[in-house]
Amino acid sequence: MSQSEHSADRAEAGAADAETALDKQLMFQQYWEAERRQEQGQGQGQGQQAYADFVVSLRFDTGGDRARAAATAAAALQDTVTRLVQAGLVAEVRQAVRARRRHGLGHGAAYAGDGAHVLVFVSCPRARLVGEWRRSRLHDWLGGMLALRRVSAAGSGGGGGGGGGGGSSDPYEVDADARDDPARLLEADGGTADGISVAERQRLVHGIIAAAGVGGAGVEVVALHDGAFNSAWVRHWARKWLVDGRDLRRIREHFGEEIALYFAFVQSYFVWLALPAAVGVAAHVTGRSFAWPLAAALVVWTVAFTETWARREADIATYWGVHGVERAGDTRRAAFRPARYEADAVTGESVPVFPAPRRWARRALGVAVVAALAGVLAALVAAIFALQTFAGELYAGPLAPAVSLVPVVLFSACLPLYTSACTRVALALTEYENYEYEGEFATQLTAKLFVFRFLEDQLYLFLTAWVLVPHRDAFEHWARRAAAAVAGPKTAAAVLKPSDTPAAGLVQGLLAGFIVTSQLVNLATETLLPLALRWWAARARRETRLPGYSTFEDYAEMASQFGRVAFFSVAWPLAPLAAFANNWLELRADAAKIAGATQRPIPRRVASIGPWLRALRLMCWLASITNALLVYQFSPATGLLLPPVEDPAAMRRYGRTALTMALVVLLFAEHAFLALRWLLVRAMASSWPSAYDRIVARDHARSRRRWLERAPLAVRDLAYEPDSAAADDADDANADAGAAGVADWRAELTHGLHVIDGVFKTG
Repeated sequence: MSQSEHSADRAEAGAADAETALDKQLMFQQYWEAERRQEQGQGQGQGQQAYADFVVSLRFDTGGDRARAAATAAAALQDTVTRLVQAGLVAEVRQAVRARRRHGLGHGAAYAGDGAHVLVFVSCPRARLVGEWRRSRLHDWLGGMLALRRVSAAGSGGGGGGGGGGGSSDPYEVDADARDDPARLLEADGGTADGISVAERQRLVHGIIAAAGVGGAGVEVVALHDGAFNSAWVRHWARKWLVDGRDLRRIREHFGEEIALYFAFVQSYFVWLALPAAVGVAAHVTGRSFAWPLAAALVVWTVAFTETWARREADIATYWGVHGVERAGDTRRAAFRPARYEADAVTGESVPVFPAPRRWARRALGVAVVAALAGVLAALVAAIFALQTFAGELYAGPLAPAVSLVPVVLFSACLPLYTSACTRVALALTEYENYEYEGEFATQLTAKLFVFRFLEDQLYLFLTAWVLVPHRDAFEHWARRAAAAVAGPKTAAAVLKPSDTPAAGLVQGLLAGFIVTSQLVNLATETLLPLALRWWAARARRETRLPGYSTFEDYAEMASQFGRVAFFSVAWPLAPLAAFANNWLELRADAAKIAGATQRPIPRRVASIGPWLRALRLMCWLASITNALLVYQFSPATGLLLPPVEDPAAMRRYGRTALTMALVVLLFAEHAFLALRWLLVRAMASSWPSAYDRIVARDHARSRRRWLERAPLAVRDLAYEPDSAAADDADDANADAGAAGVADWRAELTHGLHVIDGVFKTG
């Protein structure tokens, strides 16, 4: 075989290896990277981070006027490369590769250039990275973020510590030198940025790219996955029962604080679910559904979990060095359009400003539009619910099993389309409100989307408990009239049956079906999707592209699950157990999804789960009301706020329906919840000070002590209590005056004792 044939075989095999590696990433790569890996003997998934920090993908439209398309493509490429180079980055342009499969991968595959797809591999020189790192640290210092240094190994896992009030439990303290002198802050790691993590490097480089204005239609900035890290990560978590602080620290160092904080939240939620799961199993075994003790335990659990997590996420943010990042490290949006520039009241710098009254006016418009869209969504859910109730409870004619599936199909087909349209409208409204920073923009968008998600996930159950059950006779009457009008009275009478399911059974059955079905669907989607994408990539590499990853869907899934557990576990006590089992798998499934089914997330610094904590607190308040009303309506017991049942048949069919008493129960439950939350928050504040407060308090104490040590002697003597040696010296110095004073004092005491003795003798 000739030398050229050997080279061709080697190049073809190398290209195949590169394609196989990038099946797990972005399904494209350049020719010579495969040669480079083949020659250097590097394993799959290694060496990429050192070569390129990001890949800018430019796709061009080759249809129509080819000369004009070529000019447009050339201008876009020139603009992208120019912006990157002017920002101090290194850019290498390569034509993308597409594969045409003949007999499998390897020697049976042919590779050709994809003329409509160009890749720009972007890397950051060391000097540029060091400069950006120093600039970032100085910006954090100016924003008031704490400069910490490790003082012990306690809490080194990065899980956030969560200890009590003891100061010795904190593994960090304020670096006083760096706090007072920013030059000392920039000298960390020798001022070379050698100690920064992979996530920090990617965050800094992505910030440079974003500041350069790279992006737009057909332009995508993507970070390549580290295949070796992802494989080890998924395998390691699959063999563990609990995710510990060290695991979270590794995720933080690789993917950044946003992803690590999500996994910390899910892990904490999973551990806390063990309590209601155990209580729920006991209630289910003893047949104690719709019981006051179970409802009270659930409400206490919701409040304890949310408030404890609020404190724990604050501690995590402190230990991870991102406390206050929302005000110091938030990124200004490129789409922000200021109305004018004004001098900052604190720094005096010229800053872009958008008037608050104008933004509030735009917010008012957004509230009206979201309310209208939510009303339409509620009507759509109610219509599907009515059809579901008709098919499941009343219809007994031909093809009854198939008819019962029609509402399910409508729910699965119509609601996603409508909520997708609502999402686009919410995004447009949030853009119109013109927020300056990414964090505020994300918070407002999440609040809008949460309204739609809440109605989609929870309205079915509320309609069952408080619309269908109390008014099932009226619903059945109108359903029979509608069926008679459509099919005729005789046919309607033949195909319809009376609804005889007990009221409590309706709620329990619907809840069990919702929880089990939704969790099975989510797990199947998240575990099978990576495998499906890998299989499809082998057939359609060029057409298939991995979607970007956002924590919104995962947080929304957890919030929906939390709502069902908090609202309706009193009806089906096994709901917490189902959620507990689901979340153990959810942690591993989300890891596999990020590693194999999405693009690598861009690292982002966050200090909390943001608006989702407010959503959880809102659902805690609603849970106090729903649990009380469900117990009042369906509990067969009597006692406090539970009047005796006068008609057992009516109780079985409708539950308790007295609106006045229901209102009393609602008000009692809400006030009890507010008192409970106030007591718990006060108790936590007094017995569990936050890590931030402890660290700052110790730093203030050390600062004052150092100041006193440098103060004049007279000032120090006022501050410190004299020890025994100092007291002896003082006594010696004042011996004469002191002796006279002591003698007088002892004489007076002796005289007083004689007086008392004389009184008792004479008595």
